[in-house]
Amino acid sequence: MGDLNEVGPDAWVWSADVDYRSGWRLAREAADRLNGALRAAGLDSSAVRAVPNVGADGRGVVRLAADLPGAEQLADLLTQRSTNSRRRGT
Repeated sequence: MGDLNEVGPDAWVWSADVDYRSGWRLAREAADRLNGALRAAGLDSSAVRAVPNVGADGRGVVRLAADLPGAEQLADLLTQRSTNSRRRGT
């Protein structure tokens, strides 16, 4: 599929033979779930959000979009989670 930076309608030509809608719907469901988890973790949707998309092959893709402070907050949360998991041995 290539690099995720290449995913999107500007990176390839739409094909009439590909079902993009079902892939996008699945991506939207996953993005909604991820956005709920991001909000539950205390991240503001204006700073970090999951964005549904679709690849050239019709498969759903979820992109993570963040401003710089939001990206730093997410990195801190993930680092804390990783550190806590290692301490617990999980």
